[in-house]
Amino acid sequence: MTKKKKWWVPYFNRALDFVFTSFCPICEGKVFKDGYSYVCEECLDTLNWVRGTRCKLCGIPMAGIDFNGITCANCRKENLLFEEGRCMFVLEEKARGLIHDIKYHGARMILRDMPGWMERSHGFIEYLEGKVLVPVPLHRRKLGKRGYNQSEWIAHAFCKAVGSNVKVINALKRKKNTPTQTELDRSQRKANVKNAFALRRKDHLSKEDNIMLIDDVFTTGATLNACTQVLKDDGFQKISIATLGHG
Repeated sequence: MTKKKKWWVPYFNRALDFVFTSFCPICEGKVFKDGYSYVCEECLDTLNWVRGTRCKLCGIPMAGIDFNGITCANCRKENLLFEEGRCMFVLEEKARGLIHDIKYHGARMILRDMPGWMERSHGFIEYLEGKVLVPVPLHRRKLGKRGYNQSEWIAHAFCKAVGSNVKVINALKRKKNTPTQTELDRSQRKANVKNAFALRRKDHLSKEDNIMLIDDVFTTGATLNACTQVLKDDGFQKISIATLGHG
């Protein structure tokens, strides 16, 4: 059910835009055109939102009838250790711009639109309910340089949109300052993140927790799989993944 919009929100958002002038990451037009959505609703309409049948591991849209979960050809080639995965949209050109603004320009304001995104990605709220959200970590050097972890921002946006039965725990750390995966092929991605992660002992998780790893995008699943391996090695069994985009 769509929540009733508060009357004062447009005034607050437009005041924010007056102080921190921003542009829609898709069309580069004015933000908060309707007073509520940072990204133009018309622009969001053009994204390839995932609805209907999808791969049970990576979440990419698929044709056919889903009985007990079907798996795409790419995921069948991989030894993916997590039980289930979902993404919100496919990473075409416009969606890449949106992710790029969050990841590299620190445009956290975009994620305030998350409740509206949930409405476009059918079943996503139900998928997140009851989960412990664990963001994919950055190495301390990269975190210090960038100043934020976009995966942590996404996890908190998910948490806020869903409600009180979801929590975020930074349960992992990145031991190796690995280079970006962007220009690497499938095998290179696996090698790049091998043994790159570890469990942070001060963050206690229960072995009964339904853990959901959170990242900005799913490409081959190498990073998320490496994180899953760490959790599996420590005895955690219920592990799924969620990302904004796929591609």
